[in-house]
Amino acid sequence: MPAMPNANRVHASVLTTPPSSGKAIQQCQSELLELGQAPTIKVQQASPLSCTTERDVLITSAASSSTGRTVRTTDGYGSTKTTAGTAVAKSDSPRNVYAKKRVIVSAIANLSTAYNLAVINYALMMIRQTYPPSSPKLTSAVVSSSLCGAIVGQLTFGYIGDAIGRKKGMILTLMLTIVGALTSALLPWGPDSIYQILALSRFVLGLGVGGVYPLSATTAAEASHDDVQNSKVVAAVFSFQGCGQLLAPLLTYVLLWLGVHAAIGWRILLAAGALPGLFVLHQAFEAHESSEFSARRMSGADSMHRSLFDMLRQDTKLCRKLIGASLGWFLFDITFYGNVIFTPVILEDTYALDSHHLPDVALYSVVVALIALPGYYATVWAVGRVTFKTIQMQGFVVMAILFFILGAFYTPLLQFKALLLGLYAATFFFSNFGPNVSTFCLPAEIFPPDIRVKLNGISAACGKIGATVGAAFFGVIEQDAGVEYVLVLSAFISLFGALVTHRYIQSKHYSHH
Repeated sequence: MPAMPNANRVHASVLTTPPSSGKAIQQCQSELLELGQAPTIKVQQASPLSCTTERDVLITSAASSSTGRTVRTTDGYGSTKTTAGTAVAKSDSPRNVYAKKRVIVSAIANLSTAYNLAVINYALMMIRQTYPPSSPKLTSAVVSSSLCGAIVGQLTFGYIGDAIGRKKGMILTLMLTIVGALTSALLPWGPDSIYQILALSRFVLGLGVGGVYPLSATTAAEASHDDVQNSKVVAAVFSFQGCGQLLAPLLTYVLLWLGVHAAIGWRILLAAGALPGLFVLHQAFEAHESSEFSARRMSGADSMHRSLFDMLRQDTKLCRKLIGASLGWFLFDITFYGNVIFTPVILEDTYALDSHHLPDVALYSVVVALIALPGYYATVWAVGRVTFKTIQMQGFVVMAILFFILGAFYTPLLQFKALLLGLYAATFFFSNFGPNVSTFCLPAEIFPPDIRVKLNGISAACGKIGATVGAAFFGVIEQDAGVEYVLVLSAFISLFGALVTHRYIQSKHYSHH
């Protein structure tokens, strides 16, 4: 191997067909940047792509074999391997180590997100047992403040992630989540101010929670150059939300089973929301920036200085994709969050449980979460076999059928408690093996890299707007007409979601690299 003039400088030669392929250069750049070194790229038509450092460390990548490119790899022991159209890298290479760290951070951030959004309902039940009754408006403000914060966070960090990078954006979201969770639990207050301060703290937490959606999906989608692998990673990262949704009622039940007083229990529940972020914060600082983002920055291929409105106006296909992703997420979250808040209502109707039976409410909520959890893993298994469009459509259709059965036969089903609870839990299973995962994954898959986080944030914000609409209007409908009408309305909304998916979402043809 020839001596290198500068140990911190990496040299590469790229064979392209056709010559001077910008994609080949960008891919080589992105791999070298994972080593923290500045690459020098030379384009040649007669030599294979070869990226080596003075330390004899080699990280290489190539697109599919149809491009006619080959990759020659050389390790530190002098062995050489030539591969056509494949990505060649050791599993313990710096690139893979950094990618794994980014994926781990994204996964735990999603667990934190789901836990913090779900736990407030159980904490409020404990607070009601230790503080004087509050007005419904104050209680509603506490619940909705985190959703409002999430909407702002999704839009804000959508721009931050494309402007300053995925790594810095993720660190900020984790810190906001940690601060919001700890202040929710530890700030001193009296009976007169508890709900106001809690609402403010949950808004700060919501900012961090909202930022996780676009940043974690994009980070996972940029983990490798293999389409199927990336899509599986994004789905697997999001599946950690199922663990968070399970942990909230499970920890509540454990605290009550141990006899922890409600005045202490609700503080423990809220403070626990900071633990996942604290656990991975150090890894978030250690992880390198996404190689795809870094390579675009070096090559000047970004569109971040162009007006997003102009881009959408000029590119009708991009606008169509945004409509499909945003509207699908909006419709799904109306039904999902609208029905999440009615889980206690259905438990009360079925088993005569209310906030005074908190251990039983928590236990049955654990059962529902356990039934729903495998839906995430079914989606991970299905990725590559079917498209996210198919997964989303079948989920919406099955949810529509289940909601219609529950709504049309709600009163007779009250006599068959296990069947009613099973059907209701099945709606959450098929939301997970359906639009709950696909609405998260699709934006990371269908939008171009330079504006991926931005448009992902817009889509996610539309989802949280739908959640706010569902929580607000479903409550009015339930009080005026009954939970049966809420369920039937959810059926029609789910059916509309299937139609939107069919009309606006394109099927992706996966390719392995």
